[in-house]
Amino acid sequence: MANLKELRVRIASVKNTRKITAAMSRIAAARLSRAQNAILSARPYGAGLRTMVADLLASVPARERADVDPRLRRTAPKTVWVVAMNADRGLCGGFNANVHKAAAKVLDELTEQGIDVRLVCIGRKAQAYFTHFGRPILRFFHAPDPANVEDLAPTVARFLMHAFCESPEGDEPRPDEIRLVSNHFASVLNQEVRTRTLLPVEVEDEPSRETPPLRAEPSIPALLRHLLPVFVENEVREAMLDSMAGEVAARRMAMDAATDNATELIADLTLEYNRERQAAITKELMEIIGGAEALAG
Repeated sequence: MANLKELRVRIASVKNTRKITAAMSRIAAARLSRAQNAILSARPYGAGLRTMVADLLASVPARERADVDPRLRRTAPKTVWVVAMNADRGLCGGFNANVHKAAAKVLDELTEQGIDVRLVCIGRKAQAYFTHFGRPILRFFHAPDPANVEDLAPTVARFLMHAFCESPEGDEPRPDEIRLVSNHFASVLNQEVRTRTLLPVEVEDEPSRETPPLRAEPSIPALLRHLLPVFVENEVREAMLDSMAGEVAARRMAMDAATDNATELIADLTLEYNRERQAAITKELMEIIGGAEALAG
């Protein structure tokens, strides 16, 4: 009977867990639509901005770009900042772990090359992971969410641009390069970890115009000086929106899987409980029959 009691307690516990995971899945599903719409709406603006910057940069010789704006300064990297972005919470499958692995790989590769590497964490999970493994963290920011992303993106972007263009706070050396490691929302079922260079500004898109030559008022350098801070801020914001959508999608998939696993486990435990109960009943019947036969003599 002790085994039956243990099985009843375990079945009740798994049922309670299933209620929690099912509720979390429904909450994630409700949030997913908003997060997905936010990133899909932001991408056309980002694509247009990248195309415009690519057109303008194509009109400036590479050797003269550093004189136009310090965000275009390109030197042999001696100090590199790595920005690892993930979530403040867990229960979202491999969403956080994938960023940890990718960021750790970048840190190790740069260290092997003799480069001074500094780490900036966005998200408590990144902070906890790298603190656990003894990685010093230069600066920490909370993970983005719908309530703070519009304030957090400019704050992070200004902090990184100030460090790159002028000097970091304290005695830290000025970074020659800043890389961002974060999740890219490809679809509800797929989030890809990407490593991109935030600073110096790099635009992979080909210029959209070849002829006639691009003209701008008051001048191309003046327009670049105005657009580059907007460009970097938008890159950070878009990465945050990607991360938010990817986190919600990963949490929904993880909670759906947990709910399905709980349902299967309840079925297995119920079957085991019924077998144990039937065995106990059979044993009691056999004892009664044996006692009756002994009394009958």
